[in-house]
Amino acid sequence: MNRLHGHATIRLLSLLLLFTLSLPSLAQEALYSISGRVQDEQKEALLGASVSLLQSDGKLKTGVITSKDGAFFLKGVSAGNYTLRISFVGYKTHTAPLQLAQKSLTLAPITLHAEGEVLEGVKVVGKTSDIIIKGDTIEYHAANFTTNQGAVVADLIKKLPGATIDEQGNITINGKTIKQIMVDGKRFFEGDPKVAANNLPAELIEKVQVLDRDSEAARLSGFSDGNEETVINLTIKAGKKKGLFGTAYAGAGTSARYEANLSLSRFADENQFSILGSLNNTNNAGFTDISQDGNQLGFMMGMGAGRRGNRGGGGGMPRRDANGILTSRMLGSNLNHTFSPKLQLHANVLGGRNTTNKITDSWQQNYLTSGSTTESGKSTERSDKDSYGANLRLEWKPDSLTELIFSPELRYGRNQGTFTSTTQTLEDATSELINSSDLTQYTLQHTLQGTLRLDGSRRLNAAGRTLTLSTRFGIENEQGDGKYFYHLFDRTSTAERSIKQRIDTHTRSTSYQARLGWVEPLGKGYFSQLTYQLKGSESRSTRDAFDPDATAAFTLRNEQYSNAFRSDFLTHQVGLALKKKGKTYDLTAGLNVESSRISSHSVVAGITATPLTRTTLNLSPTLRLSYKPQRGTELRLDYFGRSFAPTNEQLAPVQDVTNPLISYVGNQDLLPGFQHNLFGRFSRYWTKTQTSLSLFGRAQVVQKDIIQRSQYEVASGKRTIDYTNVDGNASLGLGGFFTQTLPGKKFSIRVASFNDLAQSNTYINGEKNRSRSLRLREELGLNYRITGIDMTLKGGFGYYNASHSLPAAFTPATRDYSLGYTANITLPLGFALEGEATYTTSKGYATGYNQEQMHLNAGLSYSFLAGKKATIRLKGYDLLNSRRSIYQSITALSSTIEESNTLGRYAMLHFIYRFDSFSGGGSKSDMKRQGPPGPPPF
Repeated sequence: MNRLHGHATIRLLSLLLLFTLSLPSLAQEALYSISGRVQDEQKEALLGASVSLLQSDGKLKTGVITSKDGAFFLKGVSAGNYTLRISFVGYKTHTAPLQLAQKSLTLAPITLHAEGEVLEGVKVVGKTSDIIIKGDTIEYHAANFTTNQGAVVADLIKKLPGATIDEQGNITINGKTIKQIMVDGKRFFEGDPKVAANNLPAELIEKVQVLDRDSEAARLSGFSDGNEETVINLTIKAGKKKGLFGTAYAGAGTSARYEANLSLSRFADENQFSILGSLNNTNNAGFTDISQDGNQLGFMMGMGAGRRGNRGGGGGMPRRDANGILTSRMLGSNLNHTFSPKLQLHANVLGGRNTTNKITDSWQQNYLTSGSTTESGKSTERSDKDSYGANLRLEWKPDSLTELIFSPELRYGRNQGTFTSTTQTLEDATSELINSSDLTQYTLQHTLQGTLRLDGSRRLNAAGRTLTLSTRFGIENEQGDGKYFYHLFDRTSTAERSIKQRIDTHTRSTSYQARLGWVEPLGKGYFSQLTYQLKGSESRSTRDAFDPDATAAFTLRNEQYSNAFRSDFLTHQVGLALKKKGKTYDLTAGLNVESSRISSHSVVAGITATPLTRTTLNLSPTLRLSYKPQRGTELRLDYFGRSFAPTNEQLAPVQDVTNPLISYVGNQDLLPGFQHNLFGRFSRYWTKTQTSLSLFGRAQVVQKDIIQRSQYEVASGKRTIDYTNVDGNASLGLGGFFTQTLPGKKFSIRVASFNDLAQSNTYINGEKNRSRSLRLREELGLNYRITGIDMTLKGGFGYYNASHSLPAAFTPATRDYSLGYTANITLPLGFALEGEATYTTSKGYATGYNQEQMHLNAGLSYSFLAGKKATIRLKGYDLLNSRRSIYQSITALSSTIEESNTLGRYAMLHFIYRFDSFSGGGSKSDMKRQGPPGPPPF
């Protein structure tokens, strides 16, 4: 296997050498500039107008926002034919062809004409719609979604149709998870959207733009590689693009609650620098930590969950406060600096600690081939997670034909925690006690991750022949130390059993990837691409178990439960794709051939097992269609396939007995799996009626999926779980949103729908159980908005049902209903009122978990000083002290309901101060920049 990785390293170095040799010294292409001024019909300058320079295919070349005197300056533009587009809210869009010869160009003043109708001699400018769809970008106007004083971006996102934020802070919009939040087209704390969502003030935001961002390889080549991600771009309000600005607030409340936050930024042309800091114990995690939860480390197992457990999809309405009471502290800074049109730098550093205090009541029904059992229990968890990270991104364009991107990242995490639990299991048919247990565990984990990426492209001729190379190398080192004390009684024993053990784990992983692409123009708008990709990983893990000696020190090595394991995964992929760009469509189709090889080596109880190697071959077509028959309308289809490897924990052939009631055994015969993914979206925006419609669908079918098999002993309540490959796991999702501004421009309707159908398979005591689940979530909202008043009435319905092929596995359907009302009212003399009332009720849950709640929040604020820069706010949360946090999860093995502790009722007094020193200015507001490298416009 070392020889195998040696060959892989040679291939990787060869690709790097080939790419380097393909960069001959060619003449530099000259770059020019375009400048001008935007004004209204009274020749007054328009600050904040969006200026876009489009290539002949409609793709964005570059763009800026006009400064306070209406001026704009587009730099670094090569000679050619373009389209200049200028837009501003309330004005008709200006579009004009533009030819840039061999010199810079200064345009005559450009006048925008106001939209609207004339009624009895008075001009009425139309109110902006909630949502505008521009090609593949969904644009939400932040001013139409009023937030409370001191709100952050996450509070704004929660109000957007089609958007959800789950209990972990993950953002989903139209069925796609948001992987990155950008600010004015610039990367902002790369890879961690929670930082911007939970720390940036919502009042700074003018627009929330949602769009799909290609991977670097796809952007440089012009061909999709299936690795795109959905991102949010936040545009800052006009007038706050150049200068120093920020917001600071602090709050203290009852029940010892507190909050403090600082956001300080300096923007100057293309340069941005931000400092963010926060401190609170109100469940606002200001960043993503890389440490695992203590009860997921593999040292111990809770009820039915653990490091190898499969929680599956949950039913019911999303829950809040799912992590108990969270105290979060963080400090970070973000930098974007343009040294020249050829060299740009992005960097950020961040450090913080999340402390969790969580109490959970659990109920779990275990499916059997005949009958069922029910586990119930209570657990407490206290954990301190420290995270530190830094990354850098350097973009270099030595000439107009070449682009290189260098991106290193380093992250460190530490997690120390204590976990206790008590459980009991009953046989459902007789209500007889099967077992009871209690567990105490202490854990300490250290995680170090490092990643290095290098992406580059070189255009080899004017027709579009292009060479691209993308490489990635990653390392991860994880060390864990856990001590657990377990007491168990079951009906098959006459006495209680006690187990004490210390377990040390160490996992070291390396991964590498290289992708070489060649784009060849074929004429008449056709392009082809040939790719070769090499991807591999090696993971080594050791697990050392120790029993106590006569002095209670853990010094006696337990060979039976100690092991060493290594796995190697290597794939070769060759792909051929054809691309055709028409006036209204962009179509790419291709075929990939992928060979995957996985090898495993294990040492258990000092005995070396025979190494195992398995090889698979997969064929997968690729397809991407973007059809835009007219402005504001787009149909999008994407299909791609991807292989995945089993983890060391799924492969290791040694029992994990840290919880005697749940024993895990790996399977060295596992094969790599393969996913088929299809995503579609239809979007339409009607300008005249201010109507937006977006529909999406997704489907996934998995070949050789890795699932759990369960052997359950009814007499003792012990479950043994191992792993196998299976076909037939699949999921389907359909949904979308619709918004309509009603006549009179005061009311608007917002409708959203999210629906999922899933099928999963497992084996229980040797018999196959096929589970099919249906989850529906529908929302309807009515918004009323005039000057000083913003009110929203919103209703929701959730439905969840699952059926199983095993007759004994029965799960009743659950229904959740909600009705909410929010109001923000601006009063004279700087006062403002805010209120939220939500009624929820649920049916179909286990006894004691059906809920009927009324949540009330209310606040009064007073703003003062020049420009109302200072605000004092008093707000009460959960005034009726009725909030509950209940979550249901159903898999092919079991049905689980959990209820966690919540913040409860409290009041808080805030002081908010906004400071700024603006000088107007502009910066790029559209993140989809298209550089010269790669094929010319298709």
